[in-house]
Amino acid sequence: MLLAFGLTIVIVGFVTAGLSIKFDRFFAILLLLFFFKYTIFEAVNVYLWIIMAGALTILLSNREKLRVLPKKMKIKLFVGIPLFTLVASFFGSLLFVTGNRTLLMVILGTLAALYGLRLIFIHFKPQEMDLQNPKPAVARFCGFFGPLLSGFSIGLIGTSLKPLKIPFAVRAGKMNMKQVYLGNSTTAFFAALFAIMWHAVLGENSVSGNFYEQLLLGASLWAGIHFVSELTTLFFRNRWRKVFQIVIGIVLLVIAVKVFKLI
Repeated sequence: MLLAFGLTIVIVGFVTAGLSIKFDRFFAILLLLFFFKYTIFEAVNVYLWIIMAGALTILLSNREKLRVLPKKMKIKLFVGIPLFTLVASFFGSLLFVTGNRTLLMVILGTLAALYGLRLIFIHFKPQEMDLQNPKPAVARFCGFFGPLLSGFSIGLIGTSLKPLKIPFAVRAGKMNMKQVYLGNSTTAFFAALFAIMWHAVLGENSVSGNFYEQLLLGASLWAGIHFVSELTTLFFRNRWRKVFQIVIGIVLLVIAVKVFKLI
């Protein structure tokens, strides 16, 4: 267990530092399967604590920006998104607790492949990092369906679909990267919080598992991953990121095959 813990925080911390990922640390759920030998149900339940803690950290680090937002935006972030994710995470969680292991493994393997392809082929240009003129139709679409989709996905499999949603918002909608990231962080926090609640309420013992053990492991993994990531960031050079992103994308494709082999 200690070896699995150490390898997980080092690998996930290093990978997320290289990819500049702050909360949706998808590698963690994969290593919970392969290193800890957890079931998909246990892995998702532990992973929810990791993603919630990471998203909360982003919100706290941006509290000054959140404080000066217009009232309309605050209502959207802290009233609209919680309501959407409360409902969406319920339906995702309901499907999760039915205990269909094969379905969850197929979804996880498919997402690993899609995330890998995204890393290989989609690389943002400098001018795309601070766009200021979003397309209204796409922005409205993302604003409504984004929390619903992420809420359902987090309830079902733990991940917010951020690696797919952000490229769509930026490339198709010309939306501002920082605003999209903050919105997705808010969505991930509330969706993970509600999913943890729904899994505990709806799931039988075989699915929900030991709540406090999952909390402790998830919090410990997040703390270790965060520390390694922050430390690695000090030495990681921007000129390495594109090649590193492609390499990690290829690794995810290989892992996707391994996930399908577990079915």
